[in-house]
Amino acid sequence: MNTPIEIYLYDNENQLIKTAVTKESKFEFNDLKSDSYFLQISSGETIQKEKPFLLNRNESFTIIYQPKIKEIEAVTITREKKKFSIENGNITLDITDSPLNKVATSSELLTKLPFVTLDANGEGISVVGKGNPLLYVDNQRVDFSTLSGISVEDIKSVEIIRNPSVKYESEGKAVIKINLKKSKKDGSKLSLSETATFQKRFSNYFNINFQQKKNKTEWKINAAYNVLQHWESNGYKYSVPSKNISSDYTILSTTNRPQNIFGASLYQELNDDGDYLTLAFNSNLRPDKGDNNTNTVYSENGISTHILTLNHQDSKRASINSVFNYNKKLADWDANIFTGFQYTRESRNVDYEFLNNINGSGYEVNQFRQQMYAGDVYSGRIDFEKKLSENYKLELGTSFTKAETVTDNTTNYVAIKSPEFFNYLFKEINTGSYINFGAEKDKWNMKAGIRMETTSAKGFDNILKDITLSRNALDWFPNAEISFQQNKDYVYTLNFRKTISRPGYGNLSSGGLYGSPYIEYVGNPDLIPTYTNTISFNTSLKKWSINASVYTSKNPMGYTLVYDEAKNISKFSLINFEKEMGASLGVDVPFEWKIWSSQNSMSLNYGKTEDSLAIIKKSTPYLYFYTNNTLKITKSFSLLMDGSYISKRTEGLYENNAVCVVNFGITKSLSDFDFTFRYNDLFKQMNYVQSMTYDKIISTGNFYGNTPTVSVAIKYNFGRLEKSSYKENNVNETSNRL
Repeated sequence: MNTPIEIYLYDNENQLIKTAVTKESKFEFNDLKSDSYFLQISSGETIQKEKPFLLNRNESFTIIYQPKIKEIEAVTITREKKKFSIENGNITLDITDSPLNKVATSSELLTKLPFVTLDANGEGISVVGKGNPLLYVDNQRVDFSTLSGISVEDIKSVEIIRNPSVKYESEGKAVIKINLKKSKKDGSKLSLSETATFQKRFSNYFNINFQQKKNKTEWKINAAYNVLQHWESNGYKYSVPSKNISSDYTILSTTNRPQNIFGASLYQELNDDGDYLTLAFNSNLRPDKGDNNTNTVYSENGISTHILTLNHQDSKRASINSVFNYNKKLADWDANIFTGFQYTRESRNVDYEFLNNINGSGYEVNQFRQQMYAGDVYSGRIDFEKKLSENYKLELGTSFTKAETVTDNTTNYVAIKSPEFFNYLFKEINTGSYINFGAEKDKWNMKAGIRMETTSAKGFDNILKDITLSRNALDWFPNAEISFQQNKDYVYTLNFRKTISRPGYGNLSSGGLYGSPYIEYVGNPDLIPTYTNTISFNTSLKKWSINASVYTSKNPMGYTLVYDEAKNISKFSLINFEKEMGASLGVDVPFEWKIWSSQNSMSLNYGKTEDSLAIIKKSTPYLYFYTNNTLKITKSFSLLMDGSYISKRTEGLYENNAVCVVNFGITKSLSDFDFTFRYNDLFKQMNYVQSMTYDKIISTGNFYGNTPTVSVAIKYNFGRLEKSSYKENNVNETSNRL
């Protein structure tokens, strides 16, 4: 037999004398004294003890070994999974069996996806041609800070839904949905991972994940402690010709951001019919302490001033999220009903001390600021699905969201000026209802739905004792899709959708952040939602997918500098422009040849943002290209190369530079260990430049990337848990706005 057999020789007092291992059914013990012995033979789970014997001469034995044959519990048939698939223009990427499951954080994982770009500050993402997407985890809507607390180890796949249905709410033109792993058998699993990252400063990530399932009960725990030494820099060169003002400033932030992440969840099957309930909780506590340095050269009426501004920052930020879901199968009706409740809280308390060094005169304290922000969101929903017949399906549901944010800022000046206070209370209630109908006939598939949402918002200034914002709105959001399947390889789909993008609560209520005596970062309580209509067409041609879309937006939002004549300063703020339109034509192509697998996406895009206060330049088409390649040298060793390119472009009032990012990596698995080495942004291209002329200001902004990045990671896995039906569903429709 091929299985090794272990032979143990004991004396009559049960003392182990000698051992041997054989695969050829022969063994030999030498140099033994005369005595009584017995043999014990072992292989796997079988232990066979032989009768004692007296040894007083050389002896040969013939032993019949009878190992137990284990009952076969399951037969698993495996096949190569598709790592990259496209359906109706929506992209699905397998993470479990891809090198992407070895990146340090879920936010880094998102940057490896096609059409997805990370914001310059590392705290948000956008989709090329679509703007900020909705984020989901197993059908549960989350914000970016909650998403960043999810371990990559738990992620099975990621979907980039470029044509979401009416069920995905009306906010956002795209959806990124993360699907968590689902196992097969009872048991437990534990994984530990450690990643050292070298950028302009050093950071370290440590993560623990534990999962256990027994019968109908499953629970998960994950915890992470990340020691981040944050580096961030941006700058603006601007002028106000009407005031004969010009300025050039650069801000550099170097702070320490330790992250304490914790998550726990319970999934309980109630019966064998599909009824279940889910409880989940996760938190992300992240203090942020350090210095922000601003170097400003300011000129007014020909007189130049050089200012160095030092900002000592001490911030404490926390996010928590809790979910309760209940799902009930209505077998007699051939229907399903889901109910869910969710609570989310985001808070940030920060103390600033600002010092200015004007023309080399030395640093002098200018002011102190204490800023407190907290937001609470309560939400609930009910979804009902009914299969009317073999070819017809009905979906309907209702939801509510209640949000309340409080901003309390105090500014104390060292000079004679009296303190300034800003205390702002913002409340918003959203309700929504939808109905969606689907029908199939022959090769045609049709879906049509409509969503109705009501919004009531109020902003109250506690200092002025005045209602500064009062809005009530009733909106209708239609959605329709029709597809024709010529055969399994050729499918054509036409889609129409109306969406809304609401401003974040913090942008509506937060006070200002001092950058220098001439620049300030402020919120904007006058922001209004953006409405967008999109028509898209997709066709699947075997492995290829071709997509095209056209959209128009009213009141799009964007950041810019605005000149404040009363204070004679420039303010960096999010504002509404008048309109925006865009179009794209793209192709997605997966490719495999021997040991080489590649996912590729390319699109030709056109965009134009307009406003009567801005100088509008002729828009130019631009190219976007994404590629992700793996060379599987052996079963456990792979070479990685991925990257993206976006060309220089003019989009009405915006001008943006070209960016080409190339990343390289190596992965190696050894027993229960995974080793990964990555070098991101090989050519140091991750710097973003944007120019525009708005109102009285001509500006060019630079956002500098924290690259190149070199990371070394090790992950240890042991245990097994395969049978799992864990589910979470969307409850909160506005969590990303915190």
